[in-house]
Amino acid sequence: MKEIYQVTGGAYGGIYVDENFEKLLENLFGIGKVKEYRIKFPAEWLRLMNDFERKKRGSRALDGKITRINLPRKFHQMVFEPSSSDLATPLSKSYNLHDVEINNDEFLCLGPKTMKSLFDPVINGIIRHMRELLSKPALKDVSCLFMVGGFAESVFLQEAIKMEFRSRCRVLPLLPNYASIAVVQGALMFGQKPTIVTSRVMSTTYGFRIYREFDPTKHDPKKIIIAEGIALCKEIFDVVVKESDVVELGETKRFTRLPLYNDQTEVRFPFYTSTDPNVKYTTDSSVGPSIGALVVDSHTRHIERNESQHRIVHLLRGHGNKSDWSR
Repeated sequence: MKEIYQVTGGAYGGIYVDENFEKLLENLFGIGKVKEYRIKFPAEWLRLMNDFERKKRGSRALDGKITRINLPRKFHQMVFEPSSSDLATPLSKSYNLHDVEINNDEFLCLGPKTMKSLFDPVINGIIRHMRELLSKPALKDVSCLFMVGGFAESVFLQEAIKMEFRSRCRVLPLLPNYASIAVVQGALMFGQKPTIVTSRVMSTTYGFRIYREFDPTKHDPKKIIIAEGIALCKEIFDVVVKESDVVELGETKRFTRLPLYNDQTEVRFPFYTSTDPNVKYTTDSSVGPSIGALVVDSHTRHIERNESQHRIVHLLRGHGNKSDWSR
């Protein structure tokens, strides 16, 4: 099995639908009250959100029916103001008065339009992202879509995928049994057979920080330093593997570097990632914090710079069946 395109993603999970529901509660009852309730009654808040989690996977809204969310008693006592006229102002700002109602001081009733509005921003983001991905040459032959994870069980999402890609894919979408735990199951199965994926496509650029002899035609003059009488450019991003590179299982790369100073007893190689495959320095805006470092012992007597070839450091960077490694 081989990856044919790099892993991608974004703010497209079902958790963002939950966030939209929380914002709805804040719009209705006030940010302060909802926040206070969450702090004072965390167990009840969790019960409220779990009820919404169950209801958001249903098809009532898609069938034009009302979705009822159970409001815990303490929520009613602390947050809800019983007069329906009190809800008129916040409701009129964002929601239809007949699409959001409180029933028997116990249920928050969400009409189809309001329920759909909680999903739309997230689903639209997923559709845009998938449309862009499927336009890539590497994915031109994709004819079947699988949906996994908890959000895959959302009827709203399933129907949106069907409507958008029915002319492109022969089979869509396929949902495994227990789609919500398929990701965990897959991780466990991969742990048992880690060599089943023989190559991967890098989703980001990896490299380490080094120093090179300063070249005024290439390097930033602000990064010049003098080491053992030689002008060097610091903070060079030495690329190990670039975004979109295909890396085979067990593939290794060998790098040869020299200590910076004659009396140096160890050589440190800090590793970084970059969202720009053409990155130049580890201080570029595309580079994040160091993800780790490899320290190589280099104990020796004091030697001159022209003898430094006897202290060559060999860095071996490998791509194993579960993760990258260095030595």
